Amino acid sequence: MPTLQIHDLEPQHAAVVDPRLVLPMLGERAIRASWQVAGVARFNETLSATGEGAIHLEALCQSLKRVSGVVLGQIFGQVEQVIWGEFSAYDDGDGTPWVILRAIDSSWCEVETDDVVTLVRVSKTFADVRTDR
Repeated sequence: MPTLQIHDLEPQHAAVVDPRLVLPMLGERAIRASWQVAGVARFNETLSATGEGAIHLEALCQSLKRVSGVVLGQIFGQVEQVIWGEFSAYDDGDGTPWVILRAIDSSWCEVETDDVVTLVRVSKTFADVRTDR
């Protein structure tokens, strides 16, 4: 799947955009999806986040339970920053995620998907978007 890297800084913060700011722009499909939370395996990193919601993300990561996009958005509302994390969205009954959001060491955020609408939306929403390939 194509991967876009977002290197924008958050408005009003010195932190790089992370999955908390990408989730809302993904639209209705993301809200209906089932989301799984994990560390970033390809870098051998465990989930790392700050703020009150971090404990909820850690619990989801350990339990392997999936939550709706609504619930994930509510948890993200209590998170200050996602430093390392991978968030995979599944349509009902599908065993393969349609989009994966990753926070990479507070250095960039990745959006991996075959969904052309999502790729275009990410490219138009953020200023510093690079391809991973």
